[in-house]
Amino acid sequence: MKFLLLIHNNVEALKQFTEQQLVEMSGGPAAIAETARELLTTGELVSVLGLKDPGEEKDIQLVAGTPVISDRPLLETKEFLAGAMVLHCESVARALEIAARIPLANFRRVELREIRLDQDDFLNQLDDFTGPGAP
Repeated sequence: MKFLLLIHNNVEALKQFTEQQLVEMSGGPAAIAETARELLTTGELVSVLGLKDPGEEKDIQLVAGTPVISDRPLLETKEFLAGAMVLHCESVARALEIAARIPLANFRRVELREIRLDQDDFLNQLDDFTGPGAP
């Protein structure tokens, strides 16, 4: 089973902590690296994404067939998506166990979602539409 961990952040909420407190809550860079290496070794960590803070995002929408691009903030919100991880685990329980080890989970929301379609599945479906006998 594959899962997507969506890691949410709130800069205002983080301001209540000192830099030292944040390091203590996360275990520090060495602990984070050790966890990542362990999960890479077991094959459970597939991918990690760290996103830039909001403010430079683009909004793209087709309007009457024409792309309309905006560089404005999409929503006035304090919480934002800070990053994501793709996990490959044997069970939901194991994925939740890993999610609980994410440092931001100590004080922010980490959302776990099962992936119903990944790149391999998508490419296989494309083959179904372009293979022999396809229109």
